[in-house]
Amino acid sequence: MTISDIAKAAGVSPAVVSRVVNRDKTLRIGKETRERVEKAIDELDYAPNAAARSLRSASSGLIAMVVHDVTNPVYGEILRGAQQTAGTLGKAIIVSDGSHLDDRASRLLELIGGNGVDGLILQAGGVNSDLVLARAGRQSVPTVLLQAALDTNTHLVSLPDERAAATATDHLLSLGHRRIGCLATGEGMTFTRNREAGWRRAMRRAGRSAKADDIVHGQPSIEDGRNCAGRLIDAHPDLTALLCFNVVAAIGALQAAQDKGLRVPDDLSIVAIHDIELADHLSVPLTTVAMPLFEMGARAVELVSDKSTVTGGVSVIDTRDPELVVRASTAAPSR
Repeated sequence: MTISDIAKAAGVSPAVVSRVVNRDKTLRIGKETRERVEKAIDELDYAPNAAARSLRSASSGLIAMVVHDVTNPVYGEILRGAQQTAGTLGKAIIVSDGSHLDDRASRLLELIGGNGVDGLILQAGGVNSDLVLARAGRQSVPTVLLQAALDTNTHLVSLPDERAAATATDHLLSLGHRRIGCLATGEGMTFTRNREAGWRRAMRRAGRSAKADDIVHGQPSIEDGRNCAGRLIDAHPDLTALLCFNVVAAIGALQAAQDKGLRVPDDLSIVAIHDIELADHLSVPLTTVAMPLFEMGARAVELVSDKSTVTGGVSVIDTRDPELVVRASTAAPSR
């Protein structure tokens, strides 16, 4: 149902209907005409379009949150923090999967450019559409990036990634592991570089070398984790431990170990960054490093809701040190 339908039913112009819907106090029409328009609105069950209203009010009460692969459980905790904070501010979150956005045109770009949303929170995934969205957001609405910086002078909210990777590596070193492989996330991403730095720092501090061919980059998916971990295992038979930058990829690494006939943790210890509920319910429960994901989502919403603070800069969410959660996937090497 559109304004034109209402106008036709009431015998007035669409402009008159629009001004009645938006309670335009300057509109001068007769009482009978106004009642006729209002009756048509009621009978035809018309609901005004929020995005269209926002073109006039510059406020929709909506915040767009774009992530890559909405099925990834890591994003669930970020979203929970974002939704809770948005609710206290009288706003709502709409979620979009950045993996399926066209890098030239999309409905989301239309909403951003037309003030259909009050802010944009973007978890970049290393694709072209990320930069397109970030630039569109930066020009139109308060915009915050999660974890990965882009060339847009946009505020970045980060986790203590370097410390998390160092904590995980220190745990493996304390168990007696000498050669520790690294199953990393996308090459060139800010959080990937920070986690790699933490792994290298911990290895160096223990007098161990972090060799260039001990690290493989892949996507945070079970399939990529399985394939990448398999390549590392094949390339380095003396590998006794594996640090995974993402817990979902670590699940794939567990499968890769099984594929190669390795027992976890006897033949290969695995530790992952990010703790999710599923990690405790696998055939071999995963040792993880818990990160303040909820707090990151909450902070991002606070920032996009405060236009005065959303400028180029970095907020590191480190309300607590990364917490090592030891489970059955790590133990002293048996070989």
